[in-house]
Amino acid sequence: MTEFDHEDVVEQILIGLDVKDLIRCKSVCKSWHSLITSPGFINRHLNYSYHKDRCSNELNNRRISYTHLVGSSNGLICIISALYAKILVCNPLTREVRKLALLIGLSFCWGFGYDSSGDDYKVFMGSKKGKNLTCVQVLSLKSNVWRVIGEVKYKFISIDGILCNGALHWIIRDENMKKIIISYDLSKEEFKEIPHPVDARYKCTSSSYLGILKNCLCIFSRSHYPSVHVWLMKNYNVKQSWELV
Repeated sequence: MTEFDHEDVVEQILIGLDVKDLIRCKSVCKSWHSLITSPGFINRHLNYSYHKDRCSNELNNRRISYTHLVGSSNGLICIISALYAKILVCNPLTREVRKLALLIGLSFCWGFGYDSSGDDYKVFMGSKKGKNLTCVQVLSLKSNVWRVIGEVKYKFISIDGILCNGALHWIIRDENMKKIIISYDLSKEEFKEIPHPVDARYKCTSSSYLGILKNCLCIFSRSHYPSVHVWLMKNYNVKQSWELV
């Protein structure tokens, strides 16, 4: 067996282990520690665990100990904890937790994602400043300091930003009370409008919300209960690429 084959077999075995067993395995040797803590392995283990959970009815080992899930990126999970009055960024694989500064005040939209240009993770927060006016602030994990990005004439309808293509996405009302989709580029720190589907059957209603499907931005829209229409943007930010699935 070659060295490459041996490493591949070891990784496949480790991916099938529970988190508590992986934590023990980190102490076996430096090469295992390096593998288990690598972003690629963490993502593969999370995907494996996700598909395993979908096929299992055993929920007794699952535990929810947070107040609000902000988002996840590259295996890291960002949550708001009422218990600690902090924003927590957690690594479920290694059980490492970092506490971040929580702004005091009323906030009504959030987001979390990876900034590839700065090799950093950012937390987004929007707070109401007036009618259809939102103050945007961003915190990076490296600095743990909140920065005011500015004020935008948006009223956020959706609360949590959907991460896709390095940007967070929400459904909002603009200053003319029109419902639109906007993105916030985590690297450029800029807002941009995302086109709606070109389809006579599409209508952005109060029951419309964004999501991710097949690694693409999508819109779920419920017109008549219980039917739900799903539009998928196959090519990011290309208006003609929206498809009803």
